[in-house]
Amino acid sequence: METDSVSELLKMAAKRHDFLLALHDGILSKSEMEQSVDASRPTIDRAFRELEDAGLLSSQGTSYELTNFGYLFCDQFSQTVRTYETLSDARTLLSHLPRKAGIDMRLVDGADVYQAAEFAPQETFKEITAIVEESDVILGYSSALMPFYVEVFTDRIVEAGTETTLILTEDIVDMLRTNYREELDAVLAAENCSLYRTPVINTWGVVVANGTVGVPVGDERDRLRGVIVNDSDAAVEWATEYLDDLIETNAERVT
Repeated sequence: METDSVSELLKMAAKRHDFLLALHDGILSKSEMEQSVDASRPTIDRAFRELEDAGLLSSQGTSYELTNFGYLFCDQFSQTVRTYETLSDARTLLSHLPRKAGIDMRLVDGADVYQAAEFAPQETFKEITAIVEESDVILGYSSALMPFYVEVFTDRIVEAGTETTLILTEDIVDMLRTNYREELDAVLAAENCSLYRTPVINTWGVVVANGTVGVPVGDERDRLRGVIVNDSDAAVEWATEYLDDLIETNAERVT
């Protein structure tokens, strides 16, 4: 098999998907591969020959080991598979976001995706509450107002003294003035809180706390569809950049 080109290597990776993942997990003998992969011994023999011809494996008798190229190839392949699995899990939620939402792979790669249940969609918001509770610093944007949100954030800001920066849509700020005046006044009086209002209305929110990012995603009818949660440094970087840019370009301080 000729595998000099990148395209041929990718074809081989697609064809020998299960074998590459098994090799990445440390399976290097044909007998172990037979137990791990749903394939016949002749298929395994052909696969090992192809992988050896491609430079991923080297053999001495019946003993096989990954080459340097093979180790790096299998490691990268395994990471890519995990990324695409997460992306596939998030496909439904991502379909509710506009093309120019600003979401990139830093948020999705390595994330946990929680789909909202039809009979109890609000249960998924507990993932956001879990991120906020016991946090030392909170940075977030929301276009939704829920009573327990008010309770949780007021407690963190006023009672716990958590350093907090919140960006809320103009209609949410107005609703707080009308329906939660006491809580809003307490938050505005807290030196540890900066509250901003913005005309930007999205069907999703963003919160960063405790080194974790949470993105609740709604649809055009304001129904929660699910939450994306990611505690990677890259995800925190994405969320912080997104929120800082929103403050800088399209928000004003609430006093």
